Amino acid sequence: MPLHRTGRNIIAQLILGELPTPYMTTTGAVLWVGSGTADHDPTDNFLRTALNAANTGSVAATMLTGYPIRAVNMMTFRGLYTTDRAYFNWQEWGVKNGTSTATSKAGSVYMLQRKQEDLGTKTSSQQWQLTVDLTITT
Repeated sequence: MPLHRTGRNIIAQLILGELPTPYMTTTGAVLWVGSGTADHDPTDNFLRTALNAANTGSVAATMLTGYPIRAVNMMTFRGLYTTDRAYFNWQEWGVKNGTSTATSKAGSVYMLQRKQEDLGTKTSSQQWQLTVDLTITT
């Protein structure tokens, strides 16, 4: 699964000791889910239809305590979507830097990776946990 260009740029900044903010930490990483079905586009910095989905809450989840974690070249991100959030057919997900108050299109928020896949339909009576494992390979 390819990186977004903005994700590539974050990695380049870190290698050079520059400071992308916020860092992808417990308080600076966000998982997004959306209903978009478009294929990967490395120039997109947002989920295409995430903020237009039919629900009464946000479609972003900040990290659960202790996440993200890293084991050598693999990063694990984990967020929780409570009953009042993101109840629609999940067709895409993405990992971004940001905060719980940032929108998917905020200028300081950058998409590391996005995947289009059908994860099922979450109802307003369900609580879902999303776990994303990203592996950086050579």
